Amino acid sequence: MNDPALEKVPVVDLKGRVLTPCSIAKAEQNLQNGLARLVDGVLHLNYLPLAYRKVYRMVRRRDGYVCAWCHGPGSTLEHVLPISWGGRTTMDNCVIACRACNHSRNNALPSQFLAWTGFKPTHPVILRILHDEPAALRRAKKSLRNRPIQSCASKEEAQIWVSFHQGDFDASRPQPPEQPISRFRPDSRPFLQFFVP
Repeated sequence: MNDPALEKVPVVDLKGRVLTPCSIAKAEQNLQNGLARLVDGVLHLNYLPLAYRKVYRMVRRRDGYVCAWCHGPGSTLEHVLPISWGGRTTMDNCVIACRACNHSRNNALPSQFLAWTGFKPTHPVILRILHDEPAALRRAKKSLRNRPIQSCASKEEAQIWVSFHQGDFDASRPQPPEQPISRFRPDSRPFLQFFVP
């Protein structure tokens, strides 16, 4: 007797590249959310998940392993203008961040996060977006309205696209954490003494 939890559905991206098969439940969820279509038993994603990896590699090459917010060691891809506000996974909107800064930011706009933490950013991507944050938000919303779902580089980006086009778009407006999480310490410990997950 076959266990449905063990059965897998073949998956391909927009360019027909074969991806790791997913469970039936995950395939159904993608179909319900409008993120894929089923053709001859194969789940065809409506976004390009491998594009996310490519951007991550290019941003990591550009920024190294340095958090753009606290200047400590970083390893995650951070969207300066968050995906939930219409930000995209592009070189012009992404920086490297430590897990602590990335998670404590919680979809806050760059200006909000800097007000909470007191960080002084020097990264050109952050500075460019901060220079005219309202205009960046307008461009992001216009982009959501005009670009196809096929331009999305992650499942999260595609979910925001779908919610926007279904009229359910509501950018997350987080409250500041009681104490923002960060590994930033104003001491002179050598780089290798920082904890890197």
